[in-house]
Amino acid sequence: MLYSDTKMVQRAALLICGVVTVLIGRVFGSLRHFAPEREMAWLSFSYALFLVGIIAVGISLLPRGWAQGITERPSELRRFTPFRFLLSFAVLGPRLVALFSVVPPGLAQPSMALVYSLCPACVVTITVDPSLTTALFLLAPLNALVFGAVGGVIGTAFSLLIR
Repeated sequence: MLYSDTKMVQRAALLICGVVTVLIGRVFGSLRHFAPEREMAWLSFSYALFLVGIIAVGISLLPRGWAQGITERPSELRRFTPFRFLLSFAVLGPRLVALFSVVPPGLAQPSMALVYSLCPACVVTITVDPSLTTALFLLAPLNALVFGAVGGVIGTAFSLLIR
């Protein structure tokens, strides 16, 4: 019983990550008129996030038998589960937001493409400079969910490849 509850929580986490990633991708798509395409490839980012989100949602909604076939591994390969990839990537997301929040603006001038590649959730506050509190309590969790979806999709692909 505990095993199935754990798997259900893992699938729910991937579903939530996927939905948030689709929504962040939609925000990217709606901001294509904000900056010229030569400065920022809005549509490319939007399509990439949308695709990752849809794949994550699709994986989370797979029938139970198919999902078990993907996630169950022999004991020596157990460390490479899709959920572990999801968690590892999700841990990286808030750290990047915190890093961008504490680096003074004059110290480094990263390009828009670099900032939004490392912090997709930062697109939510594109027209304002968020406070440290907003960055840590709003953007960091959103960024963790987006990175979690990416990690879950990569982990699932990796699990299928080593099968």
